[in-house]
Amino acid sequence: MGESRAASKSDVHYHHLDALRGTFMLVGVFVHASTLGHDPIFHGIAYASGLFRMQGFFLISGFLSAMLVLKYGAARAVRRRIAAVATPLVCTLVLFNPTTLWMTYNFHNDPNVSFQDFLRGRTIPHPQGELHWTLHLWFLIVLLVYVLWAPAAVALLSRLVAAGPFQRATARRLPMMTTTIVLVVAVTIVLRGARRAVVEPVLGTGTTGELARFTLEFAPYFTLGVLLYLDRGRLLPLFQRPAPVLLAVSGAALLAGTRGWVPALASGTGMVLSQTVVSLALTATLFALAARLVPGPRAGARYLADASYTVYLFHFFWIYIIATLLRLNPALRWPQMLLVTLLAIGVTLAIHHFLILRSPFLRTMFNGRFPAKDAPVRPELLRGVTDATAAAAIADAETTLWLPRARVARAVSAADPDSTQPLRWIPSERPGAQSHSFRR
Repeated sequence: MGESRAASKSDVHYHHLDALRGTFMLVGVFVHASTLGHDPIFHGIAYASGLFRMQGFFLISGFLSAMLVLKYGAARAVRRRIAAVATPLVCTLVLFNPTTLWMTYNFHNDPNVSFQDFLRGRTIPHPQGELHWTLHLWFLIVLLVYVLWAPAAVALLSRLVAAGPFQRATARRLPMMTTTIVLVVAVTIVLRGARRAVVEPVLGTGTTGELARFTLEFAPYFTLGVLLYLDRGRLLPLFQRPAPVLLAVSGAALLAGTRGWVPALASGTGMVLSQTVVSLALTATLFALAARLVPGPRAGARYLADASYTVYLFHFFWIYIIATLLRLNPALRWPQMLLVTLLAIGVTLAIHHFLILRSPFLRTMFNGRFPAKDAPVRPELLRGVTDATAAAAIADAETTLWLPRARVARAVSAADPDSTQPLRWIPSERPGAQSHSFRR
């Protein structure tokens, strides 16, 4: 009975986190559209996004990664996550990034450079534009590192969660948030110092150094997500509540530091402190808002969560295709940027709906969803099944593809041969997915 309760608890689907993750990915389209020019409105969106979007995304990723480690075991969870993350990364990196970089170069620099000359490096020195070879896919590379870290994080933090001092320090909302802020700020400052003292002298500040910087910068948020899942019954409700006072105070401190009004806050450590507190306050408030708006299954939120991965992988490519077709130039302003953004979202949603969603091969390539020979059937598909044990035996919360109708029919027949209930076709859903240029 205890094992049954534990299994059912681990299969809880956090619909509001799916919706929030999908929203974070869509905001990335606005952020990367800002690379087209120098409009203050879109650059304001990019700056605001840098305070919460990737922090919240990696926190959710840590939460879901801990869930998968506990559900499947460390080895299987790591294999599944590496396949789901690395496949879209490699496919998009190879098939789309070279063309995107070439269009980005031509848009911001010399429009007469051919694709072959660009690949051969026949370009001007110090060109303008986002020309890192990873572009927005850096987050998937960082996520692969975190996938490897997840089992160790689960093992270490499980001991912390069980410790009496930690339980007392996080018993209520105020001490819980205070403890969280202190831990995240302390780890952030330590990792920042380690990067400057050890990583930068070895790796420099190029693409490899930037990947190392982002890996260290967002590690505390991923680890916090793991911690929230391990004590989800107690910590998650305390964390995902609005934090207006904390947000106002930390926002005022960040403004004072950014404007140089308070020298101590304008220093490197002061800025790290204020930015981290703002990020945690914003993330907690957004979690609370998502939990209120999406308390359970929502068709729109579910579709957004599924489609946002495709949108994120392809949007940078389409931003520059659309800008080129419209004959825009880097002097454009927010109305043109908004038009490009909405068109890019529309095109990529159409690609997901009409191409990727209908092709198991494309879903494998660009969504990291692999068909399995023994893929289990979700219990929602078994409308005529009355044996809960039989239904649970073929259920899997991370089914990654729509199941062939014949397989569903066979499963229903095996579980309840006398059932005459019609089948209702429901697409599968997965609890984990992922999603940006070095520009945040």
